[in-house]
This record gives sequence, structure tokens and C-alpha cells, in this order.
Amino acid sequence: MQTGLEDYGDMGFAEGLGVFVKSVNEEAGLTPEYEERLKEEVHRVLVNRLRMQVDLKEHPEILDEVILPPVFITSMPRTGSTKLHRMLASTGDFNYLPYWHSLNFAPFPGADGDGPDPRVAAAEDFLNRIYEKAPDFQTAHPMYAEEAEEEIKLLDAGFNSLYTWAAMLNVPSYAEYVLSSDVTQAFRDLRGQLQYLQWQHYRGLGRRWVFKTPSLFGFEAVYSMVFEGTDFIVTHRHPERTVASTCFLLCGTRQLYSDEDFTPVASEMILHNFSEALKGHLAWREAYPPEKIIDVRFEDIVSDEIGVSRRIYDFLGMEWTDRAEQNLKDWMEMDSKRGHEPSKAKLETYGVTPEQIHEAFGAYVERYSEFL
Repeated sequence: MQTGLEDYGDMGFAEGLGVFVKSVNEEAGLTPEYEERLKEEVHRVLVNRLRMQVDLKEHPEILDEVILPPVFITSMPRTGSTKLHRMLASTGDFNYLPYWHSLNFAPFPGADGDGPDPRVAAAEDFLNRIYEKAPDFQTAHPMYAEEAEEEIKLLDAGFNSLYTWAAMLNVPSYAEYVLSSDVTQAFRDLRGQLQYLQWQHYRGLGRRWVFKTPSLFGFEAVYSMVFEGTDFIVTHRHPERTVASTCFLLCGTRQLYSDEDFTPVASEMILHNFSEALKGHLAWREAYPPEKIIDVRFEDIVSDEIGVSRRIYDFLGMEWTDRAEQNLKDWMEMDSKRGHEPSKAKLETYGVTPEQIHEAFGAYVERYSEFL
């Protein structure tokens, strides 16, 4: 589909796009089917950039949108961060990203304010394809078009972040390029996209955004440089309880663009990537103002939703209202009917031992022992 548009505005993303395309062509080993799917994804983000630029030209006030200091849930994977994110989003007191906002951050041409936004149906169609092609991914991390989701799909458009391209594809040259570049630019781009989305969906409400993604674990220091004043919620669960499930999630993610079985290498990738990210996280934790961070146990998130939410509101200096509590209860009732089941993934499936986990994450366990 051609847009008839040519102006991308700032072309800073073009270098990363070139590196990415070269890396895909030379290293990813995609079959024609998966190559076509990836072309559709790249086309989507480029079209969104073009449409966003049209709106920026016609409505320069978009860049006057004030992004209040966000609330950011940071953690290693499988620690309850997704549930906590959706809990807080359900209260009605925060701006948040439903999946359909992040998948297509620019409105479709011709869409008016009457009736459902067509981007919702587009997101549902996209998720149905994920269910079909990567069922383990959806099992491990269920996503819904109109519920709060991670902001990493927005980062796709910059071609200056590891996520989601490097997480789903074998593109080592692209990953090396990103890691040797100015990583703050990805967050500056993200800030602009959030101004655009706030202008579309939350204009004039004066609310803080609530975000989460384990994919940015270890990048908290850079994130807080761009989003000054961020309050962080750190969710915790012992790594011995999370590594197998994280490996299962990784293998499910790779199903999107590959028929290869990643089970034999999943643990090596997870232990290496997150032990390296842990170094950045712990360094940030020592330097960031402690009054701007709250720690939350996984067990409390899954068993005391109201109590955890109240404690977070107290930490943020917000009033916990009857309305917020009822909204959360309504979400919990709805979510309970979805039939989520705890992960059945086992460490032995991925050839990883408790000793290897301790070697990789011993510093995490020592630092956060009281929350594990």
C-alpha cells in the first residue's frame, strides 16, 4: 500500500534502518515467508512515521504536550510486572499504552471520531496472526488489543534500539551497531511519540504515564536522563523461579520469524543478556534517589492486588479512591475469567542448573534478598 507521502521529517533513523536491512539480508537467514512478514512490519513503522510527520506539520502544538514524570515498572522477566502494569492502568488514574496505540501510533487516513478506531481491529488482526504463528509467545505473554502493553513496539520505528528487532531476529551486526550508538536517542524518539499519543488520546488530562518492560532492564539510568523525575517500581521474584519461564518466552518470541528450535541455546542467551543488563541496573540503583524507587514482591502482586496498589499510590503521593478500587476489582474479575495458568517450564528442559543461575544472578539475589 502506497501512502503518497514522502516527508519523514528528521531522517536520523535512516542510518539504523540501513544497518538493520543489511544485517537481515546477510545474517538473519529468513525464509521467503518470514521475509515477507518482516517487510510488512518495516512498512508499518515507516508508514506511521510518515503519517506522524503530516500531523506534526499541521499541528505543531503536539510538541508542546507536557510529559509528566512517568511511573516506570522495571524488572527482570516473569516477576509480575505485566499484571501490575495492567492493574495500575485499570484504575483510570494514569495514561497508558493499549497495544493498538503502540502498533499504529498514527491514525489511519479518513478515520473520524465516530465509531471504533480502525486501529483496534488492525491490532486484533495482528495479534491473531501471532496466535497462529507463535502460540508459545502468546501463552507466555498474552496480549490484548485494548489492554496496557509494553512500549517497545514504539521503539521499532527508530531503528536505534535492541527491541524488538534484535530480540526476535538473528541480527548481530545490527545489535552491535545499536550498542555502539547513542542509546539516549531511542528514548528521545520515544518521548516524541508519547507527546503525539498524548495529544491524540489523553489531551488535557494532566495525568502521568505508567510504563513497563523488562526489555529495558539495565537501561534505567539512560531512561531517567530523558524522562526526568521518573518514579520506578521494581518487581522481584527469585531467578530460580523465572529463568525457565523466560527461556520458554524467548523460544516463543523467535517463532515469529523462524521455524528453528531455540531450546538448546535459550538459557545461554537469557543468562548472558540479563546478567549483563543486571550490571547496569545495579549501578543505576546505587545512584538513583532511593525515595524515587519502591520494591514489590511477585507474591504480593498475585495475592494482594488491592494492598499492593494502595502501597504504590502512597509511594506516589496519590489518593487511593473508591473509584480506583472498583475499577481495579472490575479488571481483576474480567482477568480471572481468561484462564491464565502458571508456567510449567522446567530448568532441565533448557539445560540450566541452579548453580548457573546463581553465578549469573548472585548479585541480584544478594541485593534484593528480602524481596525474594
